[in-house]
Amino acid sequence: MRPADWARHALGLRQAASARTARMLAYMATSPDPGLGTSWPASWLRPKGNISPGTLTLLLAIGLLPLAIVAVRILASPGILGPGMSGTLLPSIGQNLSQILSLQDIPPGDRHRVLYLLFIPTGALLIALARLTFGIRLIGFRSILISVGFQQSGIVPSLLLIVAMVSAVIGIRPWLLRMRLPYFARVAVIMCISVLLLLVALIVAPWVRSEVLWGVAFFPVIVLGLLAEGVAKTIDRDSGLTAIWRTVMTIAIALVLTGISYIPVLREIAIEFPELVVTQIVAIILIAEFLDLRLLQDWDARLSGIALPRLFSGTHALRIAVVRNNKANGVIGRIGPPSRGGYGRRSVRRIVDSLRQNGHSVEVFEGDMSLLGELRDFIPPDPLTRQPGGIVLNLSHGIQGDASVAHVPAMLEMAGVAYTGPTPRALVVSLDRIATNTLLREAGIPTTDCRAISESENDRRQLYYPLVVKPRIALNYKLRIAKNRQQLDEALQLLAERNQHDAVVEPYVQGREIDVPIVGNAPAQCLPMVEVLPGKEGKACPAVLDAHLERTIRAAALGAFKACACRDYAVVNLRLSPSGRPLVLEVRVAGVLEQGESFDMAADAAGLSFNELIEQIVAVARERYRPEAGNQSLPIVHGRTDAHPDKGRTSIAG
Repeated sequence: MRPADWARHALGLRQAASARTARMLAYMATSPDPGLGTSWPASWLRPKGNISPGTLTLLLAIGLLPLAIVAVRILASPGILGPGMSGTLLPSIGQNLSQILSLQDIPPGDRHRVLYLLFIPTGALLIALARLTFGIRLIGFRSILISVGFQQSGIVPSLLLIVAMVSAVIGIRPWLLRMRLPYFARVAVIMCISVLLLLVALIVAPWVRSEVLWGVAFFPVIVLGLLAEGVAKTIDRDSGLTAIWRTVMTIAIALVLTGISYIPVLREIAIEFPELVVTQIVAIILIAEFLDLRLLQDWDARLSGIALPRLFSGTHALRIAVVRNNKANGVIGRIGPPSRGGYGRRSVRRIVDSLRQNGHSVEVFEGDMSLLGELRDFIPPDPLTRQPGGIVLNLSHGIQGDASVAHVPAMLEMAGVAYTGPTPRALVVSLDRIATNTLLREAGIPTTDCRAISESENDRRQLYYPLVVKPRIALNYKLRIAKNRQQLDEALQLLAERNQHDAVVEPYVQGREIDVPIVGNAPAQCLPMVEVLPGKEGKACPAVLDAHLERTIRAAALGAFKACACRDYAVVNLRLSPSGRPLVLEVRVAGVLEQGESFDMAADAAGLSFNELIEQIVAVARERYRPEAGNQSLPIVHGRTDAHPDKGRTSIAG
């Protein structure tokens, strides 16, 4: 169809289309949004803010330019313009553009190859609409490739081959897993089986004289291989049912694209006006910016047999990302001292196993520069409400640099990802002995007289021994007790050799040492107290305390928890002065969930399994992020009361 024929066809449809368009625009402008009470475009066309006004104007100009060129070319066709316009430059410009841009001179025998190329942007546009606007998950961009296979081999033979391939992949996968083949080996075997199916069809077709099998044999092998790889990957990450559903949706989009490519008018338009590819590219960008609505994603998820990640879905099971630091190579460069300490592999494995036994979907991630991209895939937010899709159980201690323990929480705050434990500010405060001591004093919490000390001689005068010497900021450290000036100098020298130049000293309190594990937010409540026995005698839980002293310790611990802005869980460490007054020494979060530590012992004394303890921590963090719940937390019900201290155990309500 030449431009003149297309122009007459377009002019014949213009009046009917204009009436339909007017009715549609009127409906869009008057359809109210039930939640916001605004017009339909205002409530649905919500930009993400990724495109600036200047860029948007440029994109619209680029997208409209091909349409303007098409209009000029059509108007330049013979018989379209009236006598008054025939002598202007418009016909000449249009004809020159047609000579440059039109692909009508391509031989008819080669046009099908060009059409494959021209309909790729159309397929990409359909996939963008399906995935972003409607929320239907596909197997990548295989729909475009499958459409090519449909056109080369026929729809029926292609469908039979795809069904056979998916069945073979699902059937052989358990056998490959039993052989413990790694992922890439499994995919390689599956792709080879796909080729084997084509060879079988090629061998059998002449014997049975079947046109269908003959069509199967000529299905593009690369298309089948890529589809097999996509199906295998989906099965590995989700399930066989999910792979089948996504394959069906991928084929559906391929059928739509194939149907479009078979329409003669659209084929002629694609050949005559290839500049419309630019408009389709701009349309994809605008869809991503304005129409990322995922309207049918819940329906798509239910049919595919998976649950969308939701932090507030009304179900118990969550997607939980356990973030820890096991490797030190996920950085751009080496700056600052390396971070020491953190959770060991066995402790992380124990926590992960507990979460999975509680019914959660759990993945372990490295707390490095790759973290945010991986979390975006594992716990994506709801595209409409932007509510979290899951939660991070933060076990990280950082890799390097200053205040490394706060690096991962800071990344999560910036990215808008829900996580357990304190904020970056609270983490830094809890590790800084001077900051903690200052906050405790301002809150009226009894504590020791802690002061910083430098290498200056004046700083070491008028000190009363024995003193406790420890780094000002450190995750794991071994405190030293200095009984005289020489031992103080040796302790400071040892800290300097370990790149811990900032040191603090405080009076050594000769008395019982008590750990108070705390869970919750509003209110935060104490688990049974743990006494740290002197020397290598270990710990005892519950600590043997009279009712009055226990109340006093509990009040001091909860006050310290609040003063240091802790969240969800922490351990408050105290010592009893010779007069029996509890003095708060520090508030710890990092490493407190290690096996055999105070939290573990307190949970056991409270009649809780480790699984129940971890579940409670996740639950209080989850409730904290619930919009309508504020800072409320799940209650901890005490079995032991002040009136009856002999009941002995504490329990957490489920």
